[in-house]
Amino acid sequence: MLSAQSILASGRAYLIYGTAWKEDQTARLVSEAIKTGFRFIDTACQPKHYQEHLVGEGWTKAAAELGLKREDISLQTKFTGLSGQDPGQTPYDRTAPLKEQVEQSLAKSLENLQTDYLDSLVLHSPMSSFHDTMNVWRTFESFVDDGKVRQLGISNCYDYKMFTKLYDQARIKPSVLQNRFYDQSGFDVELRQFCRKKDIRYQSFWTLTANRKALASPNIKALASEMKMSPETLMYVFMLSQGHTPLDGTTDPEHMAEDVAVMKRIIDGEDIFKDPLLNVVFADEIGVPREYSAPWDTD
Repeated sequence: MLSAQSILASGRAYLIYGTAWKEDQTARLVSEAIKTGFRFIDTACQPKHYQEHLVGEGWTKAAAELGLKREDISLQTKFTGLSGQDPGQTPYDRTAPLKEQVEQSLAKSLENLQTDYLDSLVLHSPMSSFHDTMNVWRTFESFVDDGKVRQLGISNCYDYKMFTKLYDQARIKPSVLQNRFYDQSGFDVELRQFCRKKDIRYQSFWTLTANRKALASPNIKALASEMKMSPETLMYVFMLSQGHTPLDGTTDPEHMAEDVAVMKRIIDGEDIFKDPLLNVVFADEIGVPREYSAPWDTD
């Protein structure tokens, strides 16, 4: 049975189960995802879009039924600043200093997720000033020092200069960059190259939603059919072949099973996109520059 530790030890790309907008179905879906084979779960301490406490219910229920240990599952959550919170259900004191807000958010996440540590803590988006962003980051670093968090990251950060400045000034470097994968940002070409160079995990979200038109093209449909996959799963394969980590938020049990099956094939070492022509065809349809679409060596 796969565990988060064994997947990481393989050095290969994997999928993360995303829990945004699952509302009261969150616990059931997280449990189903883990039973299907997902071992990495992404959420946020942001009641506006996530039900973090139900993520806690879902993973613990599935783990108990499957006999999994805490270390078999990887839990990633986010600190969301005031601008991203619903004023009526902010999970920390809105009047507290920023450092205390971050500390209160972490405490709430640990309670919600029924754990005493997080595998990954992500800043949901840069703060309104770089000074505040670094203040949050310094507080994050103290969590790593205290053993409450294993690694750090940032999301919704599309400014190359800002991200590299954060990297340069951070004592504990970001291990994760989580962004939308879409043409409006130029598919983060420069940022993804930097992540590859610095061994930072590039996590993509809206991977399917932002590329629905391309995935509906006759060429991709034909290619997916030839490979006995759905266009959506083929998109995940393309991202995994780049060494990236897509968030997969499907609510369909059949899609869960299909996605986990292809993830296992890649973790086992199969090079599904070994034909360079496949990358060229797929990259052209999506709009990713060819020179940045060759498979990455993840050994």
